[in-house]
Amino acid sequence: MSTTRKSAIAGAIAGLLVAGIGAWYASNHQPNAALPPMAAAAPAPAAVPAAKANVSRDQAVETLMALPELKRLADAIEKRSGGERHGALLETDPAPRDVKGSPYYQLIFVENGDDMAQAVASFLVSHVNGEILVEDDISGELMSLDQWRKGLKE
Repeated sequence: MSTTRKSAIAGAIAGLLVAGIGAWYASNHQPNAALPPMAAAAPAPAAVPAAKANVSRDQAVETLMALPELKRLADAIEKRSGGERHGALLETDPAPRDVKGSPYYQLIFVENGDDMAQAVASFLVSHVNGEILVEDDISGELMSLDQWRKGLKE
């Protein structure tokens, strides 16, 4: 079997695995489930405008991939696997997720290989100002990037 054919088959399998993980994640994910309810006296959030985002999806991906933690993780994945696996960011849903009245890109960092794609961490990046939130994949709770970093050190 030629190398080109093997690569094409491996790519197709990896794509199917990623699609399957994305479908599983979407079906088991409850948006905003862990967010505390708004106080009754708080003003209603402004509607999310349909105007052009200040931060593009590509900028959101570049910002996340520039995080030292994700760079180290991607390097470790490649080193451990001898270059067979890589760290990658995937968009879990093209529709923005609303967090307190602001739209966020929904991205997930995965360990991606020919035979699998393993979810590592879920991120939200604000369309408006590029704020990064990290979602706890078990509880669904959102935390700031600084809170996530503190958790990594523990």
